[in-house]
Amino acid sequence: MSSILCGPCRRRNTHKSSEKWCIKCGEGLCTDCKQSHRSMSGTSDHKLVSIENYLKIENIPINLKCDKHNKKFDKYCKTHDEAICMDCIQSKHKLCYGVVISLEEAANHAKKSTAFDDLTRSIKCTLGNIKKFMKTCDISKEKIKTQKQSVKDSIKAMRTHLNTHLDELEGKLLDELSQRYKECRLEYKKKRKHLKKTKKDIITLKRQTSQLKRFGSDLQVFLRTREINKLIHEEVCQVESTTSAMPDYKIGVEMHAGINTLLKDVDNFGTIKIEENTISLTYEHVNADQAQMVHSPADQSFEHTKLQFRRKFQIEARTDRMNVCGCAILPNSHILIADYNGTVIMEYSERGDYIRDIPVSRRPYDLTVIDTNNIAVSYGNCMEILNLKNNEVLTKETFEWNCWGISYYNKKIYVVVFTEGIQEFDISTKCKRLIFEKHNEPDVLYITTAKDRIYCTSSDKGIVYCCSMQGKTLWSYTDESLVYSRGISVDRDQNVFVVGRDSNNLMMIRHNGKDSKTLLTESDGLNNPVSLHYNQKRKLLLVCNQEDGYVFLYSVL
Repeated sequence: MSSILCGPCRRRNTHKSSEKWCIKCGEGLCTDCKQSHRSMSGTSDHKLVSIENYLKIENIPINLKCDKHNKKFDKYCKTHDEAICMDCIQSKHKLCYGVVISLEEAANHAKKSTAFDDLTRSIKCTLGNIKKFMKTCDISKEKIKTQKQSVKDSIKAMRTHLNTHLDELEGKLLDELSQRYKECRLEYKKKRKHLKKTKKDIITLKRQTSQLKRFGSDLQVFLRTREINKLIHEEVCQVESTTSAMPDYKIGVEMHAGINTLLKDVDNFGTIKIEENTISLTYEHVNADQAQMVHSPADQSFEHTKLQFRRKFQIEARTDRMNVCGCAILPNSHILIADYNGTVIMEYSERGDYIRDIPVSRRPYDLTVIDTNNIAVSYGNCMEILNLKNNEVLTKETFEWNCWGISYYNKKIYVVVFTEGIQEFDISTKCKRLIFEKHNEPDVLYITTAKDRIYCTSSDKGIVYCCSMQGKTLWSYTDESLVYSRGISVDRDQNVFVVGRDSNNLMMIRHNGKDSKTLLTESDGLNNPVSLHYNQKRKLLLVCNQEDGYVFLYSVL
């Protein structure tokens, strides 16, 4: 029996278990009420599911109310890709003309929608990536297990080597001890032998003296006494000579200073060091290859392009006042950010996790991606090509004036040089070429390149230019809603993304410069946005505020 009570019966103060659940009404229905529900014209098209199946999704969190206004969602904004209530239209979506529809219309055939299919594929792709990354973790775990055994073997080998060496040193010292001991004993033996001989000679003289006294004449005693006195005197002199420098050996040992140091100062056998490096595991995005090769009508349509919010995070300030002027998305989706008031380029993951600081020669203004391992950076009156693997400067080119915006296309780097115009630098030949001087105004700061086109922004005038590689202006665009235009990028169809710093907005200009539309505004968090970058392969758009450190990442749909 179901634990969910019938909704209509409960309102009649009757308690019956539900047999079905109405998705539209959001309540359970008993057998009788189920029949009534199906027979009434207003509810005949409502989808009913079994209570067993409903319980499978009962605990899936679905927010049906607006967190800000605490009202039920009833509208959907196609531009911002979000469900909204009526109050949201006035507070945040005033400019979203013609793109706000009913939530019911937006949700129609949701299960068969491309978005749901994309979600399913994205989940499958994510699980595949996680499985791959877990396998990498397992491989790494086994690798450090092998490394541990190798270190253990090294420690044992060192211990064996030390033991062998100490045994050899001990043997040499003991041999020396034995030799010196023998030498001392031999010296004592020589002295004792000499004293023993002297003792024997004196005993003989003593016996002769005694015999003379008993049996000799006075003449014999007289003469022999003098001879014996001489002999005794000689023996005494020899004894005194021997005993005046009598050796008194003391055997000891003075240990080598290194041994004492080992015992006193060496308090460990070694130090285990963990060299912690980071490896970049490539996240394979769903349909990345198809997106690169196939252009659907939706991709090509300016009207249907919209942004889907992915992430917002705040970078850590390196100086008292942040001045973010450049940003880029690497092929592995890592994010690079240049703070003009610092001396590093900050690297973050796509999730907004800090990875490292990349040192640069001076304050970086802008940067552009060359390939997976190399970027180009503009600062001062220089442009550098930097290797991201070892932070080595591969090429450095100097100009007469300050370098601002920078872009890479087809083995060439394009740099906005103050009062000169746009310079082209050929990476292969190391040759420079001034493309044109027309856009040499001081307020031309940012540039991007694609498909033999150069795009740049004139900040003070709010103009966006599209030019050929020979410097001919193909079109220009101005709009009152775009104030102090700065960062610029393009999609595959050469539609232009550009930010207005003082207007706090992101606009998209049609590839022919005929019209535009607003994609993001101040209500989306833009506060003096200056830099942006669009990664065409990943379909990711990066927007950075100038001073508050906020970074916004969107998928371009």
